[in-house]
Amino acid sequence: MSESFMQTSDNPGPGKLSVLRKIGYGVGNVSYSLGHQVIASFFIFYATAILKIPPGLAGIIIAISAVWDGISDPLMGYLSDNTESRRFGRRHQYLLLGSLLIAVFSYLLWSIDPSADSLRNFWVVLFLVLAVKTGLTIYVVPYNAVGGELSTNYDERSSIQGYRAVFYMCGLMIAIGGSTIYFFRSTPEFTKGQLNPAAYPAIGIAFSIIILLAALFSFLATRKYIPHLPQRSSVMKARKISFFALWTDLKSSLRNRNILALVLMIFFIEVGFQLGIAIGFHVNTYTYNLTAPVIGILTLIIFLFSIVSQPFWLWVAKKLDKKKALLLSLIPGLIGFIGAPWTHVWWKIFPVDAPSLPYTLAMFFVFAGIGNGAFMSLPFSMVADAVDSEEVKTNKRDEGLFFGLYTLAYKLGTSLSLLASGIVLTATGFDPQLLVQSDSTKFNLAMVPTYFLLLLTPLAFCALWHYSIDRKTYQKIREVLGKRISQECE
Repeated sequence: MSESFMQTSDNPGPGKLSVLRKIGYGVGNVSYSLGHQVIASFFIFYATAILKIPPGLAGIIIAISAVWDGISDPLMGYLSDNTESRRFGRRHQYLLLGSLLIAVFSYLLWSIDPSADSLRNFWVVLFLVLAVKTGLTIYVVPYNAVGGELSTNYDERSSIQGYRAVFYMCGLMIAIGGSTIYFFRSTPEFTKGQLNPAAYPAIGIAFSIIILLAALFSFLATRKYIPHLPQRSSVMKARKISFFALWTDLKSSLRNRNILALVLMIFFIEVGFQLGIAIGFHVNTYTYNLTAPVIGILTLIIFLFSIVSQPFWLWVAKKLDKKKALLLSLIPGLIGFIGAPWTHVWWKIFPVDAPSLPYTLAMFFVFAGIGNGAFMSLPFSMVADAVDSEEVKTNKRDEGLFFGLYTLAYKLGTSLSLLASGIVLTATGFDPQLLVQSDSTKFNLAMVPTYFLLLLTPLAFCALWHYSIDRKTYQKIREVLGKRISQECE
């Protein structure tokens, strides 16, 4: 019964998990989101404004790391699926190793000497970014796979991913809100605390400690499930681990129209939305002339409404199904992320120099948070459903590979947006040596990300439209798998 779940009151399976068990799993996402988002949000600013690395070179770092993501994510998913031990199962040893690497190399990344030669810092930063991304991959791919294995219930999977999303947002709140409100506080020397080089090493050590504690808590909370989570099937055990087998599994996975739809969808979404996030600190600092605490509060609004919208999107998914709920969430998301710069910078309905600026921006950030909330939970539940659909065809459970492909698309989209941000900064005439940018630079910093978003959102919509699993389809999938398990037990 290696492919089945052993259902008891304490073990995962087709039933529901208690709130405490979902929290125990969800806390672990703080480790990933904190390590990932601090790079996504601050790296370009840190590299260009603090370390004085030219934007073009900063973009090269992101491009190289994107290629590395393309190699490491599927590889980690394959290893996670096909390696197991009696003590740690297929996933948990990687949770410990990955979190340790994230913490150590994150601390080193944010503790670089800004007075050193910029070319020397380029090579140091390149190595450390690759090291952090390696740790993130080793950790998050098995972690996401565990979330897909905790239940086979169609709606319970969405609930589990809702808790995971809440703690993902908590990690983002710590990364951005904690940095901008606490570490980037104004000082007599630096009225805009984000320009204070001394703030970044403090961020590195504080966040590294949180990363380790959150990962350890989740490891201990889910360790009891190890004997009852899916193990390698007989088909998987009969094959040796090899790059040829990885390539075969990878091609087979991408032939699954459902995972392919989700991979393309999140890639287009991340390239569009993350570009605005990547240079958002530049926009808020130079276009809106906001202090770090105000930036932090506005960012927290997005995260807060991403969290409080989770019950709403889970309810919508039950009523309309997961795909329709996800498509619907694009509406408030676009209103929030596009509406703010268009109404403030282009149409000038709300003046950027008015005292009311934080409040008018906050209105749009509420919509942005609501739209973002659906993408933090529902796609992960849909990936888990796609794993079951693939098991019907192959008699293998490749959660690691499927979630690895999804994570790859997510991180690749983020990396390409960071690469584009370096190009955008150069094209807009941004000068890291100037405390005040030109009017044309201020305008383009705010508007260019919206052009990317308008271009890429229809592509994401079209990709998601090809996802075909709904509630009825999933019930048929579970019936087939249930009959197969019963036959194997006879």
